[in-house]
Amino acid sequence: MTGKEIFDRCQLAALKNGLGSQEFHYGNVLYQALQLEGEEKIFQLLEQAENSGKRVGLGYSADGFKGINDPDIAILV
Repeated sequence: MTGKEIFDRCQLAALKNGLGSQEFHYGNVLYQALQLEGEEKIFQLLEQAENSGKRVGLGYSADGFKGINDPDIAILV
């Protein structure tokens, strides 16, 4: 599966399962990660996550910790 296909599958599951579900939360994480990092990086991370049994998460870069409350990078968790 390509990263785009994985992303679309996760977004569809988020819509299907609705507000408050784990799928909805993960869909939001992926959407925010996409906005932070762009399609190419997130689709690559999704392929790596699929192959390693991990998930994409949000984190803080070393530079981003200076007074910023919101995550600023996408990582595998």
